[in-house]
Amino acid sequence: MISTKYKKDSLHYSTTGGSTGIPMGFYIDRNYDRQREWAFISHMWTRVGYDVNKVNRSVVLRGRIPRKGIYEYRDRDLILSSYKLTEENMKIYIDLIRQFDPDFIQAYPSSILILSDYINKNGIRINLNNLKSVICASENIYDFQRESIEKAFNVRVYSFYGHSEHAVIGGECEKSTYYHLQSEYGYTELINEMGQDVTNEDEIGEIVVTGFNNYVMPFIRYKTMDLAINTNQTCECGRNYKLIKRIEGRAQEYIITKDGNKSILTGFYGLFDDVKEAVKMGQFYQDEKGILEVRIVRRENYSDKHNKYILDKLKTKYGDNIDIKIKFVPQIDRTNRGKYRYMVQKL
Repeated sequence: MISTKYKKDSLHYSTTGGSTGIPMGFYIDRNYDRQREWAFISHMWTRVGYDVNKVNRSVVLRGRIPRKGIYEYRDRDLILSSYKLTEENMKIYIDLIRQFDPDFIQAYPSSILILSDYINKNGIRINLNNLKSVICASENIYDFQRESIEKAFNVRVYSFYGHSEHAVIGGECEKSTYYHLQSEYGYTELINEMGQDVTNEDEIGEIVVTGFNNYVMPFIRYKTMDLAINTNQTCECGRNYKLIKRIEGRAQEYIITKDGNKSILTGFYGLFDDVKEAVKMGQFYQDEKGILEVRIVRRENYSDKHNKYILDKLKTKYGDNIDIKIKFVPQIDRTNRGKYRYMVQKL
């Protein structure tokens, strides 16, 4: 499905960015795509203090990997490895951030959360003079993450949403946490399981997009498998964009109960934060109907009371319709792009 106006050997081959299933390959005009993408991103970032007319310095804690060691300075950015967030390295990261004194921190929510929890737990004061905001993207962000990050860095967290396919882009503004979906970038629909438009307040729908940017291989009514909460409200900022209240998660983040029904699990991701004094990391896993495995990387003080708390919380919602198994694991691996998955669904 490549436009005949392009020669294939002049194009860039890319893949979809989802962390589940098999990625799909597609082609783009790299130069045009990069320029247009940065134009939209920098335009949205002006809402959070970004100045396109000056050099803005960022600490980057995402999937970018330093060529050597755990950090490097690249162009105007300080790149920190999101794969090596050990307690020893976090002390180094904090010193590097203080010395660099960035205008922004760009991060995966799951990565900056680990550093933020460390800062808050140890009563560390960062005291950055230039930091304007923490910019999170590429993962869903949850309230417990936002609270910890804002407490640690004493600035607002702004969340932005997009895809490797570059067919939808949106972000929060200075007035609200609604995602403003850029209509110049692509046409976005929220569709329910019957294929109908979602119209009610707080109704869940799948994000379906038609992109306006890829003239090489267009995405038309592309099902993203991302779920979002609809809102019919308007934002105080006055920008007349389609709004969504929040990204609820991936379609694969449903669990399948014993009776075959689907129940979205994303509301329970804060469960691990509730017991973070005893849990380093947690993940839900399902490969059999009616059985949910809770994988836990535990700390030394993990005890039966933490086990009971997790089981009781899940049983309160699901009762006997799901069997809960807790499994202790030495680590939870990130994806190839450095993302952390709260839910692995194999069904």
